[in-house]
Amino acid sequence: MTRLLEALIGRPLALDLTDQHTTTGGDLDPAVRTALGCADTDPVIVRHSTLVTTGGAAVSWNCVAVVATDDELTALLTDERLPIGHSLAGARRHLARTVLGAGVTRWPAAGGGEGLPCAYKESVLSDRSTVVAHLHERFNPAYVPLAAAR
Repeated sequence: MTRLLEALIGRPLALDLTDQHTTTGGDLDPAVRTALGCADTDPVIVRHSTLVTTGGAAVSWNCVAVVATDDELTALLTDERLPIGHSLAGARRHLARTVLGAGVTRWPAAGGGEGLPCAYKESVLSDRSTVVAHLHERFNPAYVPLAAAR
C-alpha cells in the first residue's frame, strides 16, 4: 500500500512510529484475534504508525498487529525505520493481502477529538497460507478524498 500511496500523492512517504509493543493474542480485539487466527498466548506485536510526507504531513494512520512467531518476518513487519511496504520490498518478500473490509470511518483528530470522515481499509497479510499480520489503515481525506474512495 505504501507504493500505491506514494504514486497517488506523487512523493515519497516515511514512517512515523508512534507506538510498538509486545502483547499476546488474548489482549487483542476479538475480531482482530479471529482474523489473525492466533491463540490467546501467542506473542503479538502491535504497531501504531503514520505514513508522512517529507514535510511531516500525515497521509495514512495505521494500526498493525503482527503474530510474532517467525523472527525474520516479524523483523521486517516491525522495522522501526521503514514502512512495511518498503521493508518487505527491500527484502524481496511478497506476502498475499486479503482485504477484509473497506469503507468510511473518522480520521484521528489532534487532541483525541473526532476527525473528518475518511476512507479506511482492513486487511490481513499471509505468508503462504498462514496469516501473519492484521492491518487497519485510515487515509487522510486531504490526500485520499472520500468521493474518490467510493
